[in-house]
Amino acid sequence: MAKFLKSKKVISTVALASVLLLSACGGGGTQNTATNNEGSTDDPGKSHNLIISHFLPGTHPIQTQVFEEFGKTLNEKTNGRITTELYPANALGDAGSQYDMAVTGEADIALSVYGYTPGRFPSVSVIELPFLSESAVHGSKILATLYNEFPEIQKEHSETHPLFLFACEPAQFISIKHRIEKPEDLKGLRVRTPTPTATLMVEALGGTAVSMPQGETYEALQRGIVDVAMVPFETLQNYNYHELAKYITVGNFSASGFYAVMNQATYDSLSDSDQELVDSLVGLPMSEKAGAVFDADGKNGLELAKKNGAEIIELTGDKLTPWEEALKPVVQKWIDEMSAKGLPAQEIYDRAMELKAELR
Repeated sequence: MAKFLKSKKVISTVALASVLLLSACGGGGTQNTATNNEGSTDDPGKSHNLIISHFLPGTHPIQTQVFEEFGKTLNEKTNGRITTELYPANALGDAGSQYDMAVTGEADIALSVYGYTPGRFPSVSVIELPFLSESAVHGSKILATLYNEFPEIQKEHSETHPLFLFACEPAQFISIKHRIEKPEDLKGLRVRTPTPTATLMVEALGGTAVSMPQGETYEALQRGIVDVAMVPFETLQNYNYHELAKYITVGNFSASGFYAVMNQATYDSLSDSDQELVDSLVGLPMSEKAGAVFDADGKNGLELAKKNGAEIIELTGDKLTPWEEALKPVVQKWIDEMSAKGLPAQEIYDRAMELKAELR
């Protein structure tokens, strides 16, 4: 995925000076390589300790199968010169502050969901539109390819050095008491939504959107604070929603995009050979790997829910058509709002739909 990384270098040049200044001020009680390795050149003997921060539980496979393996490979291939420290579960900052932590250097690498910083990455929100992504791997390939092809998306990440972008599985509707099969079945219900775009969808269907983090949703469902949760299959396993879900409506309604980005000064402090090593481990292959982690957990989660007696309502063919018609205005609203920001929204959306077919 050389293009993914090379295109980033071009865009980052203008912002580099300000990022370096911010990095020098942003320790926040943790050491980072931007300050520890000041003046690093091509010396292969430089040591680096990379602080990796994210909001997911420490047991989540994104940590155990992606970041831990990434750190292990870096350590092995540099004979121990590069080490990593993982800070999961918002240990260094909440989910919405992760990107800024990578900008300032409080973390060398940060991962979170775009939807937790509404409006900051407008072009990326195309991945949240209804019926676009069909699996986590599928959505991850679409998002990574759009990044490569559209300078507008690259510009939105110009304060950092992106490592890999990916998507979780598309969200479905789960409920304890409500069987959702037709669009009107959501009318009047309180629905947990993961992103601003998902909020628009629920409102278009007559529901009341309730935005809340994943970690609060189990209790909200259990206590009846929300009637329905809009979540991907992997949460049935990783957040134990299989214990609650009695009805699961499958329509691939909206995916959430994720970023994993590196502090620019940290990346620049690496020797050329270490940069090449990092580059070789990230990009599109890592996007697909992260997506595959979610898909595998989603399959397991769905099986757990079925074993616990959940009814699965599949929306395909004629059953899906009324949902598509009901949500067309949401797509047009997105295009109109993004166009008003000066973005090539129609081009981005049309290309995303082409990739939907090409990358299956």
